[in-house]
Amino acid sequence: MGLKELVKLERPLQILLFGVLLSHLGTYIVTPMLPIILKTDADLTVGQIGIILASIAIAFQLGSIIGGILADRVGRGFIIGLGALITAFGIVGFSFFTDFIFLCLTAITMGLGTGLNAPSTKAAIAALASSENQTTAFSIRGIAANIGTGSAGLVVFFLLTGTSKMIFWIAGGIYVILAIQSWIFLPKGCGNAPCPGLPVGAYREAFQNKPFIVFSAVSIFIWSLYAQLSIALPIRATFILPEPKNVALIWTFNSLIVITLQSFITKKIIRKIEPLSALSIGIVFITAGIVSLFFTQSFLHLIFSGAIFVIGEMLILPTIDSTISQLSKAELIGLFFALSNVVYGLGEAGGKSAGGRILGLAQESAFLPVLIYGSLGSVLFISILLLKKWQPLRDSLQKAAQKTNKPKSAPKLTSEPSQHRTHPINSWESEIFFRKK
Repeated sequence: MGLKELVKLERPLQILLFGVLLSHLGTYIVTPMLPIILKTDADLTVGQIGIILASIAIAFQLGSIIGGILADRVGRGFIIGLGALITAFGIVGFSFFTDFIFLCLTAITMGLGTGLNAPSTKAAIAALASSENQTTAFSIRGIAANIGTGSAGLVVFFLLTGTSKMIFWIAGGIYVILAIQSWIFLPKGCGNAPCPGLPVGAYREAFQNKPFIVFSAVSIFIWSLYAQLSIALPIRATFILPEPKNVALIWTFNSLIVITLQSFITKKIIRKIEPLSALSIGIVFITAGIVSLFFTQSFLHLIFSGAIFVIGEMLILPTIDSTISQLSKAELIGLFFALSNVVYGLGEAGGKSAGGRILGLAQESAFLPVLIYGSLGSVLFISILLLKKWQPLRDSLQKAAQKTNKPKSAPKLTSEPSQHRTHPINSWESEIFFRKK
């Protein structure tokens, strides 16, 4: 995947993909440092920090729902720009306030903005990409996301001093640029394609899909565990690093690992074992990564913990997205992924809120968080293995394998940061479920 493929894409797609890079750059300049700044400058407790991070996640889901409705009425380009501008106001707000209530309101503003921006961007890419270059567009999207995330760590490391609040102004400026380019260069309305609509009763059909509902319920707890790294790692860094801002480099290392190893893991592991087996192995890795944080004593050890976690991430994200694509109907796949995005948000919000309280216990005994996270990981591991034997789920996947209307190709799934997950829009991951036994 190189520059030639990018140049061949239509100009609006190039603008969208550059916007993906900008949004990840802006978000991940802030994400690693926000818990640290809230703790050192605003003097908040770990529990309060967890609530603020959870507020961003909850507001993101509300923004996603509102954005989905508005995008079909006024156009995706306008909503992408509006979301970016609201995000900019929310991010810059963190530089003004130290009071807990106002910080929560600022977090909600940021979450609403990203909720408007990110899903509309995915939908726009899916709508604007032609059938022959959709795979290329989504593959480059994953690369752009990780380039933005990796670059963010370098910006924090080289350009900022200590826990400077200048990061909020830099990130806000990046989102303002994103808003302006979206309004100027993206097509008005839904472009040449008609804005899609949902058939009557679509939501009822989704909620009557028992395998999807059960899998989503289990996914909430998986995302709760997954969300712990973004709060636990920065907080741990404040205790063991002389310069806490260096924690931003860990996200850079994680992005490099994803860019380097995702294809290898997909080919050598995910495609060669059952999907839920890959998911269970991923849970073991993210659990080990989180638990190992509480034994870290150096920057290298933090990098090692992050690397263990991101290996699990590369197994979990593609597998969950692929499973959802199989459990959905081809004509309703957008709705199923919208619901799965809500499920993710519920898990992330609950995980970060609970994670703040759990990390507060670490000040009394480091063993308690290890016990809690280890137990949750173990229960999830066993639950996924039991879910493999649940007949309705097995039947649903078997029926999906026999469908004749599945596309021949699908966008490659690239592991991404939690706020901007990649979904296989209107596609199937045939390599995973439709292989010969």
